[in-house]
Amino acid sequence: MVCYLQIRTVTILCCNNIGCMSMYQYLIPERLLRGSPKPIYTQMYEQLKREVVLGDYPPGKRFYSYRKLKDIYKTELRTIAAAVDLLVEDGLLEKRGTSGLYATGSKNISDVGNVWYAVLSEQCYHPFFFNVLLGLSNEAEKYGLHVVVRIGRDKEEFLRWFQPHSGEGLIMTGEVSDALLKAAGAKCGNHVIAVGNYDLRSDFGRVMSNCYGVVCDSLRIAAKRGCRRFALIIGSREYLISRTLQEALAECAAECGAETKCLEELNENGYPAMKRLEDFRPDCILMTDPAFSGVWEYMLEHSLKCPEDLFLIRYGREKNDHTLPGRAAIEVGGDSVRHGAAALQMLLKDSKDTIKLDLEMKCMFKE
Repeated sequence: MVCYLQIRTVTILCCNNIGCMSMYQYLIPERLLRGSPKPIYTQMYEQLKREVVLGDYPPGKRFYSYRKLKDIYKTELRTIAAAVDLLVEDGLLEKRGTSGLYATGSKNISDVGNVWYAVLSEQCYHPFFFNVLLGLSNEAEKYGLHVVVRIGRDKEEFLRWFQPHSGEGLIMTGEVSDALLKAAGAKCGNHVIAVGNYDLRSDFGRVMSNCYGVVCDSLRIAAKRGCRRFALIIGSREYLISRTLQEALAECAAECGAETKCLEELNENGYPAMKRLEDFRPDCILMTDPAFSGVWEYMLEHSLKCPEDLFLIRYGREKNDHTLPGRAAIEVGGDSVRHGAAALQMLLKDSKDTIKLDLEMKCMFKE
């Protein structure tokens, strides 16, 4: 293996929708949606996970105390404990008796580095992006490489931020385009890997999900249960994954003579999509993962049950995502930590290949 990356010292910069954050005590609590179908402890878990992953937490560094978290979130200690327990399960924190909570360092991101990782997306906090980061950082550690991270939405700001030294490379995900890859590649000798299902024509390596077959299988299961009115909720039709889901739906609908309706929701909000589907009255809905919480909110509001009243197929749920588990009839997803690890291996080899990693289908209902 030829490792072209060179060790450099580069200051990390973590950005999000709030702006540029210091890597020290990064946590700024976001709004907790009390009326959301997503439990409060789950919302807190997701925020605290970002704190551990993006903050400066080497092995053994003390984390916030339960009391401090109670002051920050203005909620009960048992809710805090439920969120912390999930972080312990993830291996990000450990409890030391009465001493408190400490970072394990097993998935900590270094504050210097020469592998650049950028997320540009309206859905920049989806677990997919953080799992890619975990896989990338774990793999980088094996080679003594470090990671420089940017999470945001502004493409022009990203290009101003990305100032690599000679020999450094970039792993990108989110709203990736040929033009953006070319602009970034011009700064690093085209040492760029794209992670995600994109219809790209540029000569860059990419890591994708092999999803068509498993999505078709999930739709066939719904058809065997008698579903004949299929709806699809996707993001922009410009995305390759959106077109792939449409093609899978069209194939399965043709097999069983089903009616179909496809809704494009640019923000992937499932609730307004469900309102728009009321006249169509679907009996099966396939949706991207960001849309699922809104769909479930609609289900609760209208006292609908899955799979009895509506057969839900949730595409893209991460293996370690604890958000609304088991609510769909079928979950199609995987462990995108593998995507991050594979992307770094491709970067080290300066590969221009395309790797497709298989997804899994889980039936969450009993016949």
